[in-house]
Amino acid sequence: MKKAKKKDLISSKTDEYGNLVLIKNNGVRLVISLKLMSETKSRRLGIVNIATRTFQVKRDRLKHLFRKNESYGFNHKLLADAISFDKIRLSDQINEWLIPKEYILNNGSFLHFKNNGGFERQIFIELDKITEFQRGLKV
Repeated sequence: MKKAKKKDLISSKTDEYGNLVLIKNNGVRLVISLKLMSETKSRRLGIVNIATRTFQVKRDRLKHLFRKNESYGFNHKLLADAISFDKIRLSDQINEWLIPKEYILNNGSFLHFKNNGGFERQIFIELDKITEFQRGLKV
């Protein structure tokens, strides 16, 4: 990840394990990244479009889809604490969905993985639960 300029970095939070959430603002979008203590690089969680209040998340279906129940995971703390977005625009190679944030919080489920901090806990939403929010198949 490119080093953030001080003027771009608007917020950072650290959990009790030293994991770090970084939020950068370029004027139009907020770029949200997660840096885990156990990893050397940070990973981008998504981008918030400030004008539409939408959190945009791209997933690679082969890499990110949890196969056991055909679901995608989201950072629970990010969704629960979010004040800058109301909707999640999720896209993969096949589909795109526009899902209300509250729908995921109310209908998602937690799977029991090793928890190394508040920022790592994920809430999963099954693909068959979000069909009503599907925006269309990609060609």
